[in-house]
Order: sequence, then C-alpha cells, then structure tokens
Amino acid sequence: MNPILDGYKEGIDNMDRNYKYKGARLKPKIAKAIILELFAGKTASRREIDERVIQYHQSYGGLPSIAKTNPIKAALRYLKDRGFSENISSGSGSTWRIFEIPKPVSEPSNAQELVGLIKSEIQYLTKQIESFERRISELEATLIKSSR
Repeated sequence: MNPILDGYKEGIDNMDRNYKYKGARLKPKIAKAIILELFAGKTASRREIDERVIQYHQSYGGLPSIAKTNPIKAALRYLKDRGFSENISSGSGSTWRIFEIPKPVSEPSNAQELVGLIKSEIQYLTKQIESFERRISELEATLIKSSR
C-alpha cells in the first residue's frame, strides 16, 4: 500500500458509476491521478498520454482545461520530481516511463547542482505565478464588464 499513489488514485475507483471529477476542469491533480491509473508500469509517448488523459477525463464527464499551462505537462513534471515518472527522450515527441512504485529521486551531490535545481524550480514557479496573475486579471475584467 502506497499512501502517495493511493491519494492519486482516490478519484479513479468505480469510474463507471461515480467519477469524482465529473464536471471538474482538467487540472494537474486530476491529470496525475489519471496518468497513474492508465500508465503505471508503462512507457508511452507524451502525445499518447495527452490524448488518453483528455479522452478519459472527458468521457466520464470531466471538462477540458482552460488553463494557459498544460495540466498534463505539469502533472508529469510533478510525478517526475517525486520519482513516479521519467522522461526517457526529449523534444516534442518525448517518451515517458511511468512507475508503479516511485524510484528514489537523486539528491544534488554538490552546491552547484543544488543551485541549478533551485533555479529550475524558481523558473517553473515564476511561470505558474505569471499564469495565475494573467487568469486573475482576465477574471477581474470579466467581473467588471458584467457588473456594468
């Protein structure tokens, strides 16, 4: 029993009867659960992962994402950072291996690697914050427009 994996799969059980994410927009948390359900122990192209996750979510009543950032890409990065996946190729035709049990994530072996890791995380989080700020601005504009 794996508490991390169980948490991701929480909304997936008994999908045909009661999909936990019915009516919900596709977000990284939901994408993580579906990726682990469909691909644990398998290797697949990023395109296949994208297509199957979207199809799976929407076929059970989930709604498409409206986020500026791809929730599946964010989910794969999160899973990679926690040892649940690895990108075994690069580029637009990337291939991912999804693990049933997380493999140990290597720790930075020196200060330079640690600095690189921190910079990478800051860059990722900065993009996320910018995306959220744009979305907030869009929502505020919509609210102002609709209140007139």
